[in-house]
Amino acid sequence: MIIILGFFCLPLHAEQLVIVFEHNPPFQMIKINGEGDGPVVKFTEKRVEFTDFDVKFEALPWARIIQKEAFKPNRLILSISRTPQRESHFLWLKKIYRGEQYIWKKVDGIEPKKILVAMERNSHKAEILKQYFKPNNVYEFLDSQQALEALIKGHVQRYVGSIFGVYGKLTELGLNIDELERIGVFKESYASQLGLYLALSKPSSDLVQENIKQALKHPDMIKALDVLIKDFETKEQSLISNLN
Repeated sequence: MIIILGFFCLPLHAEQLVIVFEHNPPFQMIKINGEGDGPVVKFTEKRVEFTDFDVKFEALPWARIIQKEAFKPNRLILSISRTPQRESHFLWLKKIYRGEQYIWKKVDGIEPKKILVAMERNSHKAEILKQYFKPNNVYEFLDSQQALEALIKGHVQRYVGSIFGVYGKLTELGLNIDELERIGVFKESYASQLGLYLALSKPSSDLVQENIKQALKHPDMIKALDVLIKDFETKEQSLISNLN
Protein backbone atom coordinates (compact mmCIF):
# COMPACT_ATOMS: atom_id res chain seq x y z
CA MET A 1 0.00 0.00 0.00
CA ILE A 2 1.61 3.25 -1.12
CA ILE A 3 0.31 6.53 0.18
CA ILE A 4 1.78 9.65 -1.38
CA LEU A 5 1.35 11.92 1.60
CA GLY A 6 3.40 14.05 3.90
CA PHE A 7 4.28 12.54 7.22
CA PHE A 8 4.48 15.71 9.20
CA CYS A 9 4.50 19.43 8.54
CA LEU A 10 7.86 20.35 7.02
CA PRO A 11 8.54 19.95 3.28
CA LEU A 12 11.09 17.23 2.62
CA HIS A 13 11.66 17.80 -1.09
CA ALA A 14 10.42 14.38 -2.21
CA GLU A 15 12.55 12.35 0.18
CA GLN A 16 10.75 9.10 0.90
CA LEU A 17 9.96 7.75 4.34
CA VAL A 18 9.02 4.06 4.45
CA ILE A 19 6.87 3.15 7.44
CA VAL A 20 7.32 -0.56 8.11
CA PHE A 21 5.29 -2.71 10.47
CA GLU A 22 4.50 -6.33 11.23
CA HIS A 23 1.25 -8.06 12.14
CA ASN A 24 1.27 -7.55 15.90
CA PRO A 25 -2.24 -7.48 17.39
CA PRO A 26 -3.64 -5.61 19.22
CA PHE A 27 -1.19 -2.81 18.41
CA GLN A 28 -1.24 -3.13 14.63
CA MET A 29 -2.65 -5.62 12.18
CA ILE A 30 -2.39 -6.53 8.52
CA LYS A 31 -5.74 -7.00 6.83
CA ILE A 32 -6.43 -9.65 4.19
CA ASN A 33 -5.93 -7.06 1.45
CA GLY A 34 -2.45 -6.28 2.79
CA GLU A 35 -3.33 -2.89 4.27
CA GLY A 36 -2.47 -1.87 7.80
CA ASP A 37 -4.97 -1.52 10.63
CA GLY A 38 -4.98 -1.10 14.40
CA PRO A 39 -4.34 1.81 16.78
CA VAL A 40 -0.64 2.33 16.05
CA VAL A 41 -1.13 2.33 12.28
CA LYS A 42 -4.12 4.66 12.59
CA PHE A 43 -2.18 6.97 14.90
CA THR A 44 0.60 7.18 12.30
CA GLU A 45 -1.81 7.71 9.41
CA LYS A 46 -3.57 10.53 11.22
CA ARG A 47 -0.30 12.36 11.66
CA VAL A 48 0.27 12.36 7.92
CA GLU A 49 -0.37 15.69 6.23
CA PHE A 50 -0.21 16.75 2.58
CA THR A 51 3.29 18.07 1.79
CA ASP A 52 6.06 17.27 -0.64
CA PHE A 53 6.94 14.27 1.49
CA ASP A 54 6.57 10.83 -0.10
CA VAL A 55 5.40 8.22 2.44
CA LYS A 56 5.05 4.51 1.89
CA PHE A 57 3.41 2.16 4.41
CA GLU A 58 4.75 -1.36 4.05
CA ALA A 59 3.48 -4.41 5.94
CA LEU A 60 6.24 -7.00 6.27
CA PRO A 61 7.25 -10.07 8.30
CA TRP A 62 9.22 -9.14 11.41
CA ALA A 63 12.28 -11.07 10.22
CA ARG A 64 12.43 -8.91 7.09
CA ILE A 65 12.05 -5.71 9.12
CA ILE A 66 14.70 -6.46 11.74
CA GLN A 67 17.20 -8.14 9.40
CA LYS A 68 16.95 -5.92 6.32
CA GLU A 69 14.70 -2.86 6.52
CA ALA A 70 16.25 -1.71 9.80
CA PHE A 71 19.57 -1.11 8.01
CA LYS A 72 18.10 0.96 5.18
CA PRO A 73 17.75 4.76 5.35
CA ASN A 74 14.50 6.54 6.19
CA ARG A 75 12.68 3.57 7.72
CA LEU A 76 10.22 4.33 10.50
CA ILE A 77 9.53 1.12 12.44
CA LEU A 78 6.28 0.81 14.35
CA SER A 79 6.05 -0.95 17.72
CA ILE A 80 9.64 -2.15 18.18
CA SER A 81 10.88 -3.27 21.60
CA ARG A 82 13.81 -1.33 23.00
CA THR A 83 16.63 -3.49 24.35
CA PRO A 84 20.31 -2.96 25.20
CA GLN A 85 21.29 -4.98 22.12
CA ARG A 86 19.27 -2.71 19.85
CA GLU A 87 20.02 0.56 21.62
CA SER A 88 22.79 1.82 19.34
CA HIS A 89 21.23 0.58 16.09
CA PHE A 90 18.16 2.82 16.03
CA LEU A 91 17.07 6.37 16.68
CA TRP A 92 14.49 5.91 19.42
CA LEU A 93 11.64 8.40 19.09
CA LYS A 94 8.69 7.82 21.42
CA LYS A 95 7.45 5.05 23.67
CA ILE A 96 3.89 4.08 22.78
CA TYR A 97 3.34 1.23 25.23
CA ARG A 98 4.89 -0.07 28.40
CA GLY A 99 3.62 -3.41 29.57
CA GLU A 100 4.91 -5.62 32.35
CA GLN A 101 6.15 -8.95 31.04
CA TYR A 102 4.63 -12.02 32.71
CA ILE A 103 5.29 -15.74 32.62
CA TRP A 104 2.17 -17.56 31.41
CA LYS A 105 1.02 -21.19 31.67
CA LYS A 106 -2.11 -23.02 30.62
CA VAL A 107 -4.76 -23.28 33.32
CA ASP A 108 -4.74 -26.85 34.67
CA GLY A 109 -2.01 -27.74 32.17
CA ILE A 110 0.24 -30.75 32.66
CA GLU A 111 3.55 -29.84 34.29
CA PRO A 112 6.31 -32.21 33.11
CA LYS A 113 9.76 -32.26 34.67
CA LYS A 114 11.17 -30.50 31.61
CA ILE A 115 9.36 -27.20 31.13
CA LEU A 116 9.39 -25.99 27.51
CA VAL A 117 9.05 -22.32 26.63
CA ALA A 118 7.68 -20.85 23.41
CA MET A 119 8.91 -17.65 21.80
CA GLU A 120 8.54 -15.98 18.42
CA ARG A 121 11.39 -15.99 15.90
CA ASN A 122 13.76 -13.00 16.21
CA SER A 123 12.33 -12.22 19.64
CA HIS A 124 13.95 -9.38 21.57
CA LYS A 125 13.67 -11.66 24.62
CA ALA A 126 15.59 -14.55 23.03
CA GLU A 127 18.87 -14.11 24.91
CA ILE A 128 17.37 -13.62 28.33
CA LEU A 129 14.78 -16.38 27.87
CA LYS A 130 17.56 -18.83 27.07
CA GLN A 131 19.52 -17.67 30.10
CA TYR A 132 16.52 -18.02 32.39
CA PHE A 133 15.00 -21.26 31.05
CA LYS A 134 18.16 -22.79 29.44
CA PRO A 135 18.67 -22.88 25.63
CA ASN A 136 17.46 -26.46 25.09
CA ASN A 137 14.12 -25.62 26.71
CA VAL A 138 13.26 -22.66 24.48
CA TYR A 139 11.44 -23.34 21.20
CA GLU A 140 11.05 -20.83 18.38
CA PHE A 141 7.84 -20.37 16.42
CA LEU A 142 7.16 -18.26 13.35
CA ASP A 143 5.42 -15.56 15.38
CA SER A 144 3.97 -14.91 18.83
CA GLN A 145 0.50 -16.11 17.85
CA GLN A 146 1.86 -19.52 16.90
CA ALA A 147 3.85 -19.58 20.13
CA LEU A 148 0.72 -18.88 22.18
CA GLU A 149 -1.27 -21.47 20.23
CA ALA A 150 1.42 -24.03 21.09
CA LEU A 151 0.97 -23.16 24.77
CA ILE A 152 -2.81 -23.54 24.57
CA LYS A 153 -2.45 -26.92 22.83
CA GLY A 154 0.02 -28.15 25.45
CA HIS A 155 3.05 -28.47 23.16
CA VAL A 156 4.96 -26.13 25.49
CA GLN A 157 4.35 -25.09 29.10
CA ARG A 158 5.40 -21.43 29.26
CA TYR A 159 5.22 -18.17 27.33
CA VAL A 160 6.46 -14.71 28.29
CA GLY A 161 4.52 -11.62 27.24
CA SER A 162 2.49 -8.62 28.34
CA ILE A 163 -1.17 -8.90 29.31
CA PHE A 164 -2.37 -6.66 26.51
CA GLY A 165 -0.21 -8.37 23.89
CA VAL A 166 -1.28 -11.87 24.94
CA TYR A 167 -4.93 -10.82 25.00
CA GLY A 168 -4.82 -9.30 21.51
CA LYS A 169 -3.15 -12.29 19.91
CA LEU A 170 -5.42 -14.84 21.57
CA THR A 171 -8.52 -12.84 20.63
CA GLU A 172 -7.53 -12.91 16.97
CA LEU A 173 -7.10 -16.68 17.24
CA GLY A 174 -10.60 -16.96 18.70
CA LEU A 175 -9.20 -18.00 22.09
CA ASN A 176 -9.86 -16.63 25.58
CA ILE A 177 -7.15 -15.25 27.85
CA ASP A 178 -8.88 -17.04 30.75
CA GLU A 179 -7.39 -20.26 29.36
CA LEU A 180 -4.05 -19.00 30.63
CA GLU A 181 -2.71 -18.14 34.06
CA ARG A 182 -0.04 -15.63 35.06
CA ILE A 183 2.46 -17.26 37.38
CA GLY A 184 4.81 -14.35 37.95
CA VAL A 185 6.45 -11.24 36.58
CA PHE A 186 9.36 -11.89 34.23
CA LYS A 187 12.07 -9.54 35.47
CA GLU A 188 14.27 -8.54 32.57
CA SER A 189 17.54 -6.73 33.10
CA TYR A 190 16.36 -3.83 30.95
CA ALA A 191 12.92 -3.52 32.59
CA SER A 192 13.24 0.24 32.99
CA GLN A 193 13.17 0.66 29.20
CA LEU A 194 10.76 -2.16 28.48
CA GLY A 195 8.07 -1.25 26.00
CA LEU A 196 7.19 -0.60 22.39
CA TYR A 197 8.60 2.40 20.54
CA LEU A 198 8.50 4.27 17.30
CA ALA A 199 12.06 4.08 16.00
CA LEU A 200 13.90 5.41 12.99
CA SER A 201 16.62 3.48 11.18
CA LYS A 202 20.11 4.79 11.94
CA PRO A 203 21.10 5.57 8.30
CA SER A 204 18.13 7.94 7.91
CA SER A 205 18.93 11.35 6.42
CA ASP A 206 19.48 14.38 8.66
CA LEU A 207 16.48 16.05 7.05
CA VAL A 208 14.13 13.18 7.88
CA GLN A 209 15.49 12.90 11.41
CA GLU A 210 15.07 16.61 12.11
CA ASN A 211 11.58 16.74 10.62
CA ILE A 212 10.28 13.86 12.69
CA LYS A 213 11.87 15.13 15.90
CA GLN A 214 10.34 18.56 15.40
CA ALA A 215 6.95 17.14 14.50
CA LEU A 216 6.85 15.01 17.64
CA LYS A 217 7.15 18.22 19.67
CA HIS A 218 4.00 19.70 18.11
CA PRO A 219 1.13 20.05 20.63
CA ASP A 220 -1.23 18.02 18.42
CA MET A 221 1.30 15.18 18.24
CA ILE A 222 1.89 15.23 21.99
CA LYS A 223 -1.86 15.11 22.62
CA ALA A 224 -2.48 12.30 20.12
CA LEU A 225 0.35 10.21 21.57
CA ASP A 226 -0.95 10.76 25.09
CA VAL A 227 -4.42 9.57 24.02
CA LEU A 228 -2.93 6.45 22.38
CA ILE A 229 -0.89 5.51 25.46
CA LYS A 230 -3.75 6.14 27.89
CA ASP A 231 -6.09 4.05 25.76
CA PHE A 232 -3.66 1.11 25.94
CA GLU A 233 -3.29 1.56 29.70
CA THR A 234 -7.05 1.75 30.29
CA LYS A 235 -7.72 -1.41 28.30
CA GLU A 236 -4.90 -3.26 30.04
CA GLN A 237 -6.11 -2.24 33.49
CA SER A 238 -9.57 -3.49 32.59
CA LEU A 239 -8.08 -6.85 31.58
CA ILE A 240 -6.04 -7.07 34.81
CA SER A 241 -9.14 -6.51 36.94
CA ASN A 242 -10.94 -9.37 35.18
CA LEU A 243 -8.09 -11.91 35.09
CA ASN A 244 -8.01 -14.99 37.27
